[in-house]
Amino acid sequence: MNIFHLINIITAYKPNKYSKLLKEGTKEAHDLIEQHPFFRDLLNGTLPDVKYAYYLANILPIYELVEQEFLSNVTDKSVLQSTKIKKDLENYSNLLNRKIDNSTYNYSFAWVMYFKQKSRTYKKAELYVRWLADMYGGQVLKKKVKYGEKYKFKNLRKNIKFIRKMIEEDLNDDTIQKFIEEVNIVYKLHNFTISHIYQYVE
Repeated sequence: MNIFHLINIITAYKPNKYSKLLKEGTKEAHDLIEQHPFFRDLLNGTLPDVKYAYYLANILPIYELVEQEFLSNVTDKSVLQSTKIKKDLENYSNLLNRKIDNSTYNYSFAWVMYFKQKSRTYKKAELYVRWLADMYGGQVLKKKVKYGEKYKFKNLRKNIKFIRKMIEEDLNDDTIQKFIEEVNIVYKLHNFTISHIYQYVE
């Protein structure tokens, strides 16, 4: 990633007071994910393809649910991550000569069930954790994986603003603390999923 592209991402939006509180209140959980051996190995280029492929298979249902809830009518289809994940999974299935889905290793069931029972406002915690991760850190990760359609966006700056706006429109004095709690729970569910994939998938 060149310096101009990086600056373009960083300046894609101006944080408001609630987004600043959100970042501060979820930093510890975010950092735990970044420091997890799964992502350390991924960044080092030592994570086996099969583990990354099953990771994609496990998070796909979450992306599909979020898109059904919030993104079913978008005009910019590049924010529909599930389509890109499916393409990556197809490529990994061909590479590994095995069908990759979550029927063999399913570690995101609790995550899916938790999402379904939340109110609409707090379901947006997934947009914060997953979509923004793809748009920011994903721009580094896409260079570390064999197939990285998931991290490709037609207009990254515009997409960041769009997702940020969706998240921030529900943040106010009454919702911010609960939203922070929900983001931290999503990070924990994500951590559970990658921990089991890292340990058990072969």
